[in-house]
Amino acid sequence: MSGEGTETRQYIQPDGVPRPTQPYTPVVRVGRTVYVAGQVPLDEDRNLIGGGDPALQAEQCWRNVRLCLEAAGASMADVVKVVIFFADLEHVRFEAEVRRRLFPEGRYPAASILQAARVGSTEGVLMEIDVTAIVP
Repeated sequence: MSGEGTETRQYIQPDGVPRPTQPYTPVVRVGRTVYVAGQVPLDEDRNLIGGGDPALQAEQCWRNVRLCLEAAGASMADVVKVVIFFADLEHVRFEAEVRRRLFPEGRYPAASILQAARVGSTEGVLMEIDVTAIVP
């Protein structure tokens, strides 16, 4: 097939989200597809937001996801897949409530929910949200 594998890759470090301490890029855009690395509830100065509060942590994770998407020319409406890692599956309901507000009924992205022994590299992180988006 002609043109296969010729799409330009953009490696993006969005403003407003923490810079990684490990060797990865927060956002990669390849053609119309945007990959957002797992976002944890840290602000741009790497301060944990929400302490032990899963609702506040979910809000901060999704805020970071939104900033990542916008830096790549995408929006929440473009999200097609979500992978969420939880320290405790009891926290799923708090994150799901935020997701219900962000996406219209009947237009929820595909989702995978997992429990991990440790989420993120910062003590106290209760969840991490990774998304894939397709820009129209």
